Amino acid sequence: MTRSRPEFVMAVALLMTSLMVSPRAIATTSMPLSNSHSEFCSEVQRRLVDTTLPIANILEKDYEAFKLSKPAVSPLRTHQYVLRNERLDILQISCKTKTADHLRNAHGIGAARDPALAPRACSDIHRAMVLDIWQALGPSERASARFRPSEVMLQTDRLSYTGSSWIKTEPDIRIGDDGKLRLRASALFAEWQDWRWKVMPESWRGNHYCHLVSPEVIRRHMLTGG
Repeated sequence: MTRSRPEFVMAVALLMTSLMVSPRAIATTSMPLSNSHSEFCSEVQRRLVDTTLPIANILEKDYEAFKLSKPAVSPLRTHQYVLRNERLDILQISCKTKTADHLRNAHGIGAARDPALAPRACSDIHRAMVLDIWQALGPSERASARFRPSEVMLQTDRLSYTGSSWIKTEPDIRIGDDGKLRLRASALFAEWQDWRWKVMPESWRGNHYCHLVSPEVIRRHMLTGG
């Protein structure tokens, strides 16, 4: 399912209608991940595989619809679901995206980064979020922040091997025993060319899913500790 990556904890220096297409399909414009927005998962797709293909990001209001949804390779389509609490605060963003090898298979080798390279993980998106959030803070906020980027620790993604198991997982943010802030994403990763998935339906292959702690929650923890 995925190339195993050793467990690591590393410091980083670092919605809408029930089913709607985001109003614009972005090609090359990079957007920040410092806050939740309607193109969040298209930006996640772009950063995971370095693609410049236009992306249609589907915003799912209903979680049951999101569970059944599948990203598409041609044209490239991602799916996004935002989990909120009773106060409508955004707690989690879930993204369904396509793998680099599937994009290259469908659109040519220029469509995405070389899959021979170590694949990017959902934890890499958490890293990008931390850096974007820090960049967006004002001087006084940085001066009084409870956690600087160097005090935010990333842990290896919690991996699932089927969509039905991934959908039941969630990301995690907590203060560790060492007093540093720790982030863990939940992921599913099934490359298009992985022989272990060759017998599965095509819609199950070439997918990379991420449950992510929302940037709003990460920002609050960085500023106040919780």
